[in-house]
Amino acid sequence: MGAWGSGIFANDTAADIRGEYREHLEDQIPDEEATRLVIESFGYMLREDNAAELWVTLAAAQSQVGRLDDEVKAAALDVIDQGSGLEEWEEEGPEELAERVAALQELRNQLTGPQPARMKLNRR
Repeated sequence: MGAWGSGIFANDTAADIRGEYREHLEDQIPDEEATRLVIESFGYMLREDNAAELWVTLAAAQSQVGRLDDEVKAAALDVIDQGSGLEEWEEEGPEELAERVAALQELRNQLTGPQPARMKLNRR
């Protein structure tokens, strides 16, 4: 995974997850099916102990467009609350770790707060 920052979408894999999810919505695939397809496509992350990245990214992507799925939200909140997936940032040092924790806390607030209206996405 190439990371260029501590933000939720600041690495190649997270950008790919969000991009694929949005593409499915742009193709008018129903919300539940778009979620299933992304989980299927990135399911290897669940087997490789990278589930934290998948759930956090997918929840953030869904929330951005007003389509936050309850199960994805619960999985992401569980990951955030347990501090899962922080190993990469721990290795980078205390400043990077603190930035990532802050980004995750901001996302937690976003996920538990009022959600934006459901957006309709159209292919560009």
